[in-house]
Amino acid sequence: MPVSSDKRSIQRTNRFGRDIRRLPNNVQEEAFQISLSLAADIFDKSLNIKQMTGFRGIWRVVVVREYRMIFSFDDENIYLLRIGHRREIYRRFEI
Repeated sequence: MPVSSDKRSIQRTNRFGRDIRRLPNNVQEEAFQISLSLAADIFDKSLNIKQMTGFRGIWRVVVVREYRMIFSFDDENIYLLRIGHRREIYRRFEI
């Protein structure tokens, strides 16, 4: 279900939905706040986003120290792809 903002809509993949349900509540809440910040300004310096090596157009953002949210975006949408612990998220990531 998309969440609207001034600039971009937030779209979640089914996989992201399954991932986030497994996480602690504080991580879920922080991920929600970060996704709203991404929708407002994708290149906000405080978010410290980085492009993932080896994946064109795929980015990551830190959520609560040990957790990472992987996403892509275009002019109208942000696509939340995966979220998980930093130790596991990169090993199991596939497009």
